[in-house]
Amino acid sequence: MYVARDMARLVLMGEWLFLMSHLAAKLPPLRSLVAFEAVARHSNVTRAARELGISREAVSRHIRTLEEFLKVKLFQRPHGAIALTPEGAAYYDIVRNSLGEIANATDDVLDLGRPSGITVSSTIALASCWLTPRLSSFREKHPNLEIHVKIADAPIDLMTERADAALRYGDGNWPDLSVLHLFNVNSFPVCSPEYLKGTAPLRDPADLLRHTLVNLDGSVHAAEDWRWWLAGMGVDTPKTIRLLGFDSYANVMQATLAGQGVALGFTGLATDHLASGKLVRPLDAKMTKGLSVYLVTRSDRPATPAARSFMHWIRAEAAKTHD
Repeated sequence: MYVARDMARLVLMGEWLFLMSHLAAKLPPLRSLVAFEAVARHSNVTRAARELGISREAVSRHIRTLEEFLKVKLFQRPHGAIALTPEGAAYYDIVRNSLGEIANATDDVLDLGRPSGITVSSTIALASCWLTPRLSSFREKHPNLEIHVKIADAPIDLMTERADAALRYGDGNWPDLSVLHLFNVNSFPVCSPEYLKGTAPLRDPADLLRHTLVNLDGSVHAAEDWRWWLAGMGVDTPKTIRLLGFDSYANVMQATLAGQGVALGFTGLATDHLASGKLVRPLDAKMTKGLSVYLVTRSDRPATPAARSFMHWIRAEAAKTHD
């Protein structure tokens, strides 16, 4: 009896080893598949390399390895651009779906060993001035949920960064994500009441040139800085203005609350300070680029119960946010 049982075990092990060796012979290297998926999705080797954290040369090497394995060209370069061949396009659909299913299954297995919680990505300004002050009310409703906030101005990949949702500022055009509109954004001058009492008159936008303007610096924010706002108001701005610049909106607000000048307030970011009276709007004028704040989630898998609770809560909070 024992001999028969041991023989059965050996047979099953042999079949498993045969299956594994058979798959290993038929499957190309995983890194080559990942590199192929990234290049095909971006239609750009440089962006794929940046996403994967490797060099362009390494990405190209992975693609050559995969093409040699398959004995078929996956990409063509019409007029210098990179595009999938018909064979590459058919293969990409299968690879994208298969890698996505493996990633989702891996997430599910990893989730089994983790406490229930949610990970949210946010820009620095939204995290500092809007999300963080409100999180206590979410925690009161869900005291047993772990909450993790990843803060970065550059949009992150929700799958690779293992985030459930992200707060983003933009036009809402993120085709690969589920998008929930939270609130529209206007910009307008704000300052402390104390600052307003002891300065030169501030009756129209042109008067701002006689004041210290607290600015959010950096190329990412240049499209909505003080020069953009003054130009939109028809103010002829000189080359040099009285500017106090920071690369963090949290510092912009800190300096403005301390009475060091006039800042551009944005819907959501200055809302709480205006409501408390710590900041005031010296002018009624406001401008907008037509952009809004959104909550985005992955569209390739259903939201977890914790993520659904967060979405329900944040929608209610956003409904209370206005200029």
